[in-house]
Amino acid sequence: MAIHIAEPGRPVGTRLPEALRARRVQGTDETDAIRRTASNTEQPEEPARFQGKPEVRRALQEYQEESSGEGDAESPYLPSSRLASQALHTISAKAPLRMALDTMAHHLVHHLVVTTDAGEVAGLIDETWILRQIREGMDETTPLSGCELPSFITVTPETDAHHLAQQMLSHELSAALVINHNNQPAGIVTGTDFLRLYADGHHLHTTI
Repeated sequence: MAIHIAEPGRPVGTRLPEALRARRVQGTDETDAIRRTASNTEQPEEPARFQGKPEVRRALQEYQEESSGEGDAESPYLPSSRLASQALHTISAKAPLRMALDTMAHHLVHHLVVTTDAGEVAGLIDETWILRQIREGMDETTPLSGCELPSFITVTPETDAHHLAQQMLSHELSAALVINHNNQPAGIVTGTDFLRLYADGHHLHTTI
């Protein structure tokens, strides 16, 4: 359901998968509509207004197939957009490691979206990765463009959060970047968001 794992690499140009870069721009209201339609059903059906919307239709169809295969009545469709925080913070690939740490401390966050001069997504980094680079001998003044950025997950707003949780655990990644239908970062889902879901009294079932 539109989950992509980027390989480690230098921040040269966009690192978004081709499948997302080539998407047709759609209305941003579709995510909320699909959530209202499907969040409380075991096997979501496609509303008439989504006919001719291939990505929305495919998301619902794939989730329905996965749900029917698992036979789990306690895993209703939960779009990633429902969990995602929209408080995104970016940093230029030209910025040094120390500036990235300072930016995280200033905004009280643990993740930053790395961008190129053209504003393209070059990667997603976290505090642990930066500290590891420094511990392994990388100078704090080294720009991010001089580092091999880590793998990161990109999802679409309608990607099912249950499946995303499995992928984050499988790849040992603490966050995923949500890319909207304008092919721009629209939010970030972290492990903390899943914990918050539990704390709020919602049930999230994953098969590890």
